[in-house]
Amino acid sequence: MAELRRVDPKTLVPNPNNPRSSIGSLEELRKLALNIKAIGILHPPAVRELEDGRLMIVAGHRRTEGAIYAGVPEIDVYVGDQSEDLDALAAVSENFVRLDMTEPEQWNSVTRLREQLGYTDPQVCAALMVTPSYLKRLSLLAKLHPPILDAIALGRGPDERQRKIIAQASLDEQRNAWAEMFSESVEDDEDPAEYRVKAEDPEDTVAWGALARNLKQKEWYARNARFGDELARRHNIVWMEDLFAEADTDSRYTLDATAYAAAQQDWLDNERPENSIVLTSDEYGYVRAPEGFIIMGTWMATQEGEVMGYGLNPRNLKIVEERCRPSVAFTQSHATGSGEPKAPKERPDVSGTGHKMIGEIRTVALREALGEVSETADPWDLIAALLLALEADNVRVQGDASGNNWSEPTARTLAMADLFPEGSLVRDKKLIRRHAVSVLQSILNCDVSMHSGSGLPAQLVGVLFGADQKMPSMAFEPFLKCFSKPGITKAVQAEGLAPQNTGKEMRAALMNHVGEGHWLPEVASFAQAQDVWAQKQKKKQQKIRELESVVDDEDLDEMPEDDFDGAADDEADLSNGPVVPVTEPDSEESFSLQAPEPEPSEHNEAMQFMRDHLEIVVVA
Repeated sequence: MAELRRVDPKTLVPNPNNPRSSIGSLEELRKLALNIKAIGILHPPAVRELEDGRLMIVAGHRRTEGAIYAGVPEIDVYVGDQSEDLDALAAVSENFVRLDMTEPEQWNSVTRLREQLGYTDPQVCAALMVTPSYLKRLSLLAKLHPPILDAIALGRGPDERQRKIIAQASLDEQRNAWAEMFSESVEDDEDPAEYRVKAEDPEDTVAWGALARNLKQKEWYARNARFGDELARRHNIVWMEDLFAEADTDSRYTLDATAYAAAQQDWLDNERPENSIVLTSDEYGYVRAPEGFIIMGTWMATQEGEVMGYGLNPRNLKIVEERCRPSVAFTQSHATGSGEPKAPKERPDVSGTGHKMIGEIRTVALREALGEVSETADPWDLIAALLLALEADNVRVQGDASGNNWSEPTARTLAMADLFPEGSLVRDKKLIRRHAVSVLQSILNCDVSMHSGSGLPAQLVGVLFGADQKMPSMAFEPFLKCFSKPGITKAVQAEGLAPQNTGKEMRAALMNHVGEGHWLPEVASFAQAQDVWAQKQKKKQQKIRELESVVDDEDLDEMPEDDFDGAADDEADLSNGPVVPVTEPDSEESFSLQAPEPEPSEHNEAMQFMRDHLEIVVVA
C-alpha cells in the first residue's frame, strides 16, 4: 500500500530506465520552479523504496528537479510497493500523458514495454492513453533511416503521408536517397548518408516531398511525358514494358522519378512551343502565372494577344498547359522573348545567404524589441500589430514558436484561456498587454522561408516598435562576404570610403572604418520594408482592377459555379481558412462586451474598434 512521506528532494534517486532522455529548456525549469514556489507540488512524485533504503523516482523527475531548483527543502512523495515492471509502465505513461516526449522516445519506450516486459498493445494503449492507430503510426519509426528519426525528434520530419511512403522503401534505399540529397552539404571526410539535420538549419533543409517521391515505387509512363526518345537517352531513362496494360496504348514506364522529372523539365526549358511562357507550381501542385500575366478561365473567350503557358506539376510530374493573357503593362515581346536582346542579368548586391542571415538577425531584434514593451506598450499599437500579424504570410501558423509538440498549447491558446476563461473578457490591462506581446513573439519572424516566414508584416511591426535599435552592427566578415562586388562597392562609398581593387580589401576597409561602432545597411534595416509594402499594395490594387476589367456582369451570369470558384487569383487564396464575417450578437447575453452603457475605458474603445473594423477571422 502506498504511503505519503516527507523527504528532501535531493535524496531521491533518478530512475535509470527513465523513458525521457531529452531535457527541457532552462526556461521551462525556471517556470516550473516558480510555480512550485507559489503553490507547491499538487501531485507528489511516485517513488519506490530500494533494498538499501533509498527512494527511487518512478514518476515525477521534472517535479523533483523543479523543487531542487526552487530550493524547497522537503516535498511529499508517494512510496509504493509495485513491481519494477509496473514502475516502467507507470513512468512511460506519466511522460506520455503529462509532457510530450519526442516520437522516437515514445517508440523506444513502447518497444521496451512490448519486447522486454511483455505488455500487449491493448495494455499499452490503455496505459498511455493513445489509440491503436497512433501506436501503428509510431511503428513506422522502426522502418526509418536513423538521420530521419533525428529530424523527427527535432520536429522537422516528414508529414504522415510522406512518412508512410518513405517507410515502405528499404533502409538501403532510404540511405542512398539521403546521401544523394546531402552529397554537397558535408565535408570530404564525412558520409552524406549519415548527415544529421541541426536545430539551427533552415526549416526547408530537407525536401521531404522530393525524398518521398524518389522513394515511392510508382510507374512513370512514357504516354504522360512530353519529352521524346532523345531526351530520355540524355537523362539515362530505361523504359520497361507494362505487360498488363491495355492494348494499343504506350505501356512503357520507368521507376526513376528523378530522371523522369528532369527530362520533363528539360523539355519545358528547351523544347516547349515557341511564343509560350513557363508557369510555376507551388508545393501543392497548383500552377501560377509568372509576373505580368494572368491565367484565363476555361469560360473566358479567347482574345488576341494570349499565349500558352506550360508548367510541371510536382505531384504527378505531368506538363500542364493554360491560356494566359498579358496584364495591362506587359507587352507581347516580354512573353515571346522577341525584340531587343535583354541585358545580362546583374548579380544582386546581397546574396540569398545574406538575406537569410538578415532575416535571422532581424527576428532576434524584433522579439527583443517586443519584449521590452511587454509592460508598457500602447494597446492601440498592439491591436494594430495583431492585425498585421493576421495578414502575415505564415498566418496558418506554420512558424509558431510556441506549441511545438502536439500536446503543448500555443501562445494563442494560453491567451484565450486567461483572457476568456468563462467566455467573458477579463479586463486586466497588464494581462491583455502581456498576452498580446506573447502571441506576436510566437507568430512573427523575419526568416526567409516561403513556408514559415512572416514576410513584410513582421518587418512593419519591427518599425512600429523600434526593432532597428536592437539590430547589431552588421560589419562582420561572414555577412559582408554575402555582398557582390558592386554591392560592397556601394556600401563603402556610402561610408565615404574609396573603392578598392578587390571585395576582400573593401570588406577589410569597411570593418576597420566601423571599428567598435554600429553599421546597419539599408537592406538589413526594418525601415526599408515601408516602401516595399506601399508598392506591394499598389500592385494588388492594380491586379484587382485588371481582373474586374476581364470579368463583366454578363460573364458572371453565365459562368458555371465550379469555374467561378477556381477563377480567383492567388491574392484571394482561401487555403488559409474560410472567410467568416463577424456578425452582430442577438442579445446582451450572447456577447458580454455589449453590456448596456459600459463605463468608458481604453479597453472598451479598443474592443469597439475591433468589432467595427475586423471583418475577417483566420483560423490556424
